[in-house]
Amino acid sequence: MSEKLLEVKDLYINFYTYEGVVKAIDGVSFHINEKETFGLVGETGCGKSVTVRAILRLIPTPPGKIERGQILYKGVDLLKLSDEEILNYRGNEISMVFQEPMNSLNPVFTVGDQLIETIMVNQKKSKDEAYEIAIDMLEKVKLPDPDKIMGKYPHELSGGQRQRVVIAIALSCNPSLLIADEPTTALDVTVQAQILDLMDDLKQKLGTSILIISHDLGVIAETCQRVGVMYAGTIVEMADVENVFEKRFHPYTRGLLNAIPVFGEGKKKRLEEIPGSVPNLLHPPSGCRFHPRCPHATAVCKERKPELVEVEPGHYVRCHLYG
Repeated sequence: MSEKLLEVKDLYINFYTYEGVVKAIDGVSFHINEKETFGLVGETGCGKSVTVRAILRLIPTPPGKIERGQILYKGVDLLKLSDEEILNYRGNEISMVFQEPMNSLNPVFTVGDQLIETIMVNQKKSKDEAYEIAIDMLEKVKLPDPDKIMGKYPHELSGGQRQRVVIAIALSCNPSLLIADEPTTALDVTVQAQILDLMDDLKQKLGTSILIISHDLGVIAETCQRVGVMYAGTIVEMADVENVFEKRFHPYTRGLLNAIPVFGEGKKKRLEEIPGSVPNLLHPPSGCRFHPRCPHATAVCKERKPELVEVEPGHYVRCHLYG
């Protein structure tokens, strides 16, 4: 059985704004095993990106504040490290591919400058050594003519090429965990497939664990072994991808999957929508955060927050129907 590489325990994050306190993350818990691809899926604004930014201590303070919880990486609680100590983990141990590669790359520096600087700072290599490593990384992400790519500026590359460069930078220091936040956003379908295949290929070759954040259930199904379904700052269901897609214990998971178009059934099928709207986390619903939109809600759902319970081996659900 694989060992846990990362474990997030009972994480709470608030943002203090002029309008009030945004209760963004409400008791999130999950773990990632060594050499595993784990996915976080949910609607825009559910807290996926905030959760993963907390892993690298990238929550802006103020207005954000990690109220409590643990983030254990190889047994070390990252939340207890000093600002200087956490720098040893960023890049070297845990790297992140941010949304929209054009915004992740500095437009006034060449690709080579940015790759070489990352390697020199994190691995303490000379410029010549960093250049050789940079060329090797561009070859690993399957960019042709890496010498030419090194001399180009980000605006001279296509979206798919820029995303490959961002992945090369993230992997240049051989991290044990790669966090990919919406890695295929703004890319066409063909390039999306190439990027996902590339990440899986690199995982097999380098032995890196991957945490993928997406609102696209197709991306999660294609790439992940396990998945956590997020809603309004909480994980409502977590299991192997096949079990989540087939069994759909939580009403929100069912709603997400029922909203996917189905082809080839020989007749038209009307898409089912989830009633209501995403809650305002300045004033989140009492009890279960999904209860105002849930067709199975009862009085206890309004009064008490459900626990994340194991309904089958390795399959967890946060719902009073199974508590």
